[in-house]
Amino acid sequence: MINKRVVFKSWLVSVSTQLLGHFRARPPCIPPSPARILILKPCCLGDVLLTTPLVHALRHHYPRAHLTYGVGQWSRPMVATSRDLDAIWPIPERWTLGTLMASVRALRQRRFDMVFVPDRSPLLSGLVALAGIPVRIGLDSAGRGWGYTHPVPVVTSVIHEADLYSMLGHPVGVMQIPRQLHFYVPAEAEAEATTLRASLSTGKAAGPFVVLHPGGGANPGMTLHRKRWLPERWAIIADRLIQEHAAIVVLVGASSDQAAIDAVSAQMHMDAAVWVKQWHWPVLGGLIKSADLFLGHDTGMMHLACAVGTPTIAIFGPSDPQMYGPYSPIGTFAWSPTPSSPCFENGTAPVNCPCADQCMRNVGADTVWAKIEKMLERRNWLV
Repeated sequence: MINKRVVFKSWLVSVSTQLLGHFRARPPCIPPSPARILILKPCCLGDVLLTTPLVHALRHHYPRAHLTYGVGQWSRPMVATSRDLDAIWPIPERWTLGTLMASVRALRQRRFDMVFVPDRSPLLSGLVALAGIPVRIGLDSAGRGWGYTHPVPVVTSVIHEADLYSMLGHPVGVMQIPRQLHFYVPAEAEAEATTLRASLSTGKAAGPFVVLHPGGGANPGMTLHRKRWLPERWAIIADRLIQEHAAIVVLVGASSDQAAIDAVSAQMHMDAAVWVKQWHWPVLGGLIKSADLFLGHDTGMMHLACAVGTPTIAIFGPSDPQMYGPYSPIGTFAWSPTPSSPCFENGTAPVNCPCADQCMRNVGADTVWAKIEKMLERRNWLV
């Protein structure tokens, strides 16, 4: 069911911002050695990780510049340990007139020379324009980039979001950015993850260490539990991993994933380890980095698995894996779309699923198992 109010609001924003775009001044020259650079992406976990190829490339392109990342509290852990950044600037995840004007003042005080905005929000476009940052490079979707001096048009063809974000490097001459996400696990977090893995593996067979995340689909802007695969199929996969490969299977999740993990555990016949809590993200990154395989949905944790270099299989339904799938040479996805797929587009989804979750039911356990077998074969884990 199409929300006419949302459609009208989107149309109104597009028309208004396109009109504002007509008053855009001639773009200034790109400075060869900017002293202070800002990257601005408020939310969410996976989206912030998808900006890390751009961040890494900017660090190498401008080795002497001071790089600051503006991000909301929810997504801050994805870049908090980054070696490519010099500072993190906390920004609101929801805006009011008061927080907007306070942010404008804060940006003016920091005197940035250049800003990159890998986001479609017209509000962020206006924010950096009001802040008077001389060179403003950002995505221009249907005229929403009216405040940028160097707007980068959002292409109409289907490309991965990380590739789209990386196109922001083009105006400064960064043309070829390696397709690799980045998440840095500090040594102390890696040591803690090693201890955690040992405790989760106690009494288990010495097979492959496999992390499953059957939850997700929730962030400050949206809750979309229809991204989750069926619990009984997760249970089939977990049981087969233990029975056929003597795998050490760990079900991970946040407290908001407890019900999903309980539903999987209740239908399993074998014994899996469960780790559900509000983790310290670097420790979780270290645990996943040590795994032989990660399985999940279209979530921030799936992108984290790619960022730490773990073989990844993602199960997709309402969103398009061509845009949001594993961004890794050792990542793949399972997707059996319906005629109405994808229904998650431009960061929004209809209130009622147009296919009544058929897109997730279409993904069979045998399909996912075949992908697991290929992954484990490459890792030389065959029992």
